[in-house]
Amino acid sequence: MKKTTLTVPSGTERVRAFAAEAKVSGRTVAELRVVEPGEPPAGDEPSDGAVVIDWNPLSFASARAAVIEAETALGGRLDELVIFADPPADAAGIADQTPASIERAAMEWAAGYAELVREAAKRLGERGGGTIALIVAQAERGPIGSMAAGALLGLAEGLALSAPGAVRFVGARDESDQADLLARQAVKSLDEAPREPRRLLRLGGRGSLFGR
Repeated sequence: MKKTTLTVPSGTERVRAFAAEAKVSGRTVAELRVVEPGEPPAGDEPSDGAVVIDWNPLSFASARAAVIEAETALGGRLDELVIFADPPADAAGIADQTPASIERAAMEWAAGYAELVREAAKRLGERGGGTIALIVAQAERGPIGSMAAGALLGLAEGLALSAPGAVRFVGARDESDQADLLARQAVKSLDEAPREPRRLLRLGGRGSLFGR
């Protein structure tokens, strides 16, 4: 039976490459498109032929609705959630930030993605199991972008350290801009148990799949 995979964010180079590689591996793929109520969708066009579902990371209710809608779109079963998280560079200095911009970054990149993982984990657990992978891009960022990336990496490390159960968690750091190579390694990490399952994986570099 084919595996069903939900990935985010739609329209990005990483997700396009991953969706193509996942389909080659026999998976059926749906994508989450990051949106805000009343605003146009973010990012580029989705992958060819992909089922695309809107998700607002600033809304906890949206996370639950998106997971359920994805499960329905994928034929009533969801096996995997693969997140490619890449907070913006955010070049402004800390003194130029506003309280609202700091709060928004914390809500979107920390709380929003954590809620998506939580809802998916609950649903996968209820359905008998699955895999959740959180892959955080390594990049130079300003203070708020770095704060967001740090929160995501902390979440990824915590997921990797989670006790074994019905839901398998994969935490990884994307150390390359090579989307095609990253996609191949991400699919491999879903299909093969790592040598050190309770450590953060390094993806995107040659020979770095299962190392720290």
